[in-house]
Amino acid sequence: MTAGDVHPVLADEADEADGGLAALIEAQRDLAAEAGADGAAVGAETQPHPAEPIDALAEHLRELGAETEAERRLKRVLPWVTSFVAHLGLIVLGFAVVTAVRLMREEDPVLIVADFNQPRYEPLALMNPNISPETERAAQDQRPTDAVASTLTEQLRRLEIDPLSVISDAASPSELAEFAPRPREATASFVGLTGSNARKIVYIVDASGSMIGTLPIIIEELARSIEALSADQEFAVVFFQRNDALTAPPGTRLMRATAEEKLRVLQWARDTVIPAGRSNPVAAIEKGLSFKPDVIFLLSNNITGAGVFEIDQKDLLDLLDQLNPVDRTTGRRRTQIQCVQFLDPDPLDTLRKIAEIHGGPRGYKFLDRRELGIGLQ
Repeated sequence: MTAGDVHPVLADEADEADGGLAALIEAQRDLAAEAGADGAAVGAETQPHPAEPIDALAEHLRELGAETEAERRLKRVLPWVTSFVAHLGLIVLGFAVVTAVRLMREEDPVLIVADFNQPRYEPLALMNPNISPETERAAQDQRPTDAVASTLTEQLRRLEIDPLSVISDAASPSELAEFAPRPREATASFVGLTGSNARKIVYIVDASGSMIGTLPIIIEELARSIEALSADQEFAVVFFQRNDALTAPPGTRLMRATAEEKLRVLQWARDTVIPAGRSNPVAAIEKGLSFKPDVIFLLSNNITGAGVFEIDQKDLLDLLDQLNPVDRTTGRRRTQIQCVQFLDPDPLDTLRKIAEIHGGPRGYKFLDRRELGIGLQ
């Protein structure tokens, strides 16, 4: 064996080593190939579509607080919607204002003309409001010469009398009276309105101890006024004594002025109401005004009372001003309060002052003992 020769056993071992190394390298190649194939498959599966980068960008922008497409569309539409709603609101508001003004004009309260002794409702005759009182008086005094001449001519033609004979011959006043112009019928009038137009009436009557012995007479005066009401009117009766208000049943509403209701209320007053104590009218006035009447007739002997029930005149006037304020639209108060003073004059003239403020023309009346038929002691 020479130096260059290899021992057979070693040669075999070397060949086996070379074969193992080659096998290992081949295995590694196979693994790499398989890994490459798997990676390509995975890459193909996870490769984004062309649209996915845009979506990813949009998602990223949303995370940064950028506006979405829906938000941009809403911003473009929102001003138009807001403008439409605002204009629609203005139109509705304008319509409401016009309607309210129209209703206020249609429902303006008419000046109330009422009288305690003659409260019966009569439709009003509206005169020409553009004619001044001076013009109206002049028209009343003016002789209708054309009409008179026509009447005279017609009458003379019927009698076959020469018109000149009427002038030449003496004629008695009775004969000439038939040719005279008829005087105008007298009517109660005020600022163009005539008659009584109070449909809702409330009577507030003093039933304090000072009315003992005279309340039956006052109730008779009340009865005359109530009996004069027509069935078209509504009424209520409230008595006051101490701090209480005694309202004729049902006491929660006005009653139609039918014969039955008038009889029932007057019978209740005669049987139920007994004068007692001193009086404070506040509760009764509040009750009466709660019915929202056109007119209140306030009947009393001493409206401010005395003692623990006494109310200061100024306090009473201030309270009435709050309960029955002036309507800024019409310049008038919702309810007229007309006052009737019984028996003796009031040194404070409280009822007269109430009438001057709340009662309008002829809003105060005084009935002394003589007018009530009570003998002076």
